Amino acid sequence: MELLEANQTIARIDASAEHLFTRFGDGGNMRWRVFGPRNAQPPLVLVHGGHGSWLHWIRNIEPLAHSHRLFVPDLPGFGDSDSAPVEAGVQYLSDAMIASLDQLFGSSTIVNLAGFSLGGVVSAHVAVRRGAVQKLALLGSPGSETPHRRSGEMMRWRDADGAAQEAALRHNLLRHMMRFEKNADALAYRAYADPVKATRFRSSGIGGAIPLREILQPYTAPILFLYGEHDVICTPVLARTRLSNADLQRECRVIPESGHWVPFERADAVNDALVRWCGGSIPTLLLRFSRERARPRDIAVS
Repeated sequence: MELLEANQTIARIDASAEHLFTRFGDGGNMRWRVFGPRNAQPPLVLVHGGHGSWLHWIRNIEPLAHSHRLFVPDLPGFGDSDSAPVEAGVQYLSDAMIASLDQLFGSSTIVNLAGFSLGGVVSAHVAVRRGAVQKLALLGSPGSETPHRRSGEMMRWRDADGAAQEAALRHNLLRHMMRFEKNADALAYRAYADPVKATRFRSSGIGGAIPLREILQPYTAPILFLYGEHDVICTPVLARTRLSNADLQRECRVIPESGHWVPFERADAVNDALVRWCGGSIPTLLLRFSRERARPRDIAVS
């Protein structure tokens, strides 16, 4: 996808959203984009990862919005939302999410919740503390207690500008977020670089501070864990023992030929998995579009 088409795609999807604001902390505003049919229940909330925004879900929104009412926030300190205090951590983000969900739906309204990377950790805390989460899906979430697999050093980009800054961000996109350079098109770059440059929240290292097993111990509803085969923040083939441990309520899948940013790099498989997990359907036309770069079907870790 070329830059002009990428810009048009982002603008079209953004224009199709209903924009809402909720309050968090001492009066900050948290921005939400809402998509899909109003009568689709329960709502499906998509929570982005660190150094991200709603754009982390840019290849998932249109297919999922066919049958789901989607609520997609920018967390405090990210994207278009107001900043969080300098000392804020996962607890602060979780508090903001719970307060916002209660403002949007009321404290007892059931939702489905999907979180990517740091957003998965935030979603795990929300599911445990708020309750009323019917289905929980955690994608590329840290805290699996499996070895990281570094793919090279990240490059500093803040002190660069122009072509040098773009080169550094593209380098980081491939080192941390994606497996295959051919997938790092203009849409991937925009959906990665724009949120990175807008981030005011220090999230490095906080996501995996507490193991997911420990966070989720009180949660008894169904959980789906999804990891890209080549995710650098963990070793996905070891995650099933750690995260599901033969619990029939907890399913762990590895998506082939994807890095950490599995909702983008393998949007076809992720969209299918979330629809099956949360219920609903994707129309044939949108399914074909989401599978333009389709690869072998996802496999469960065994």
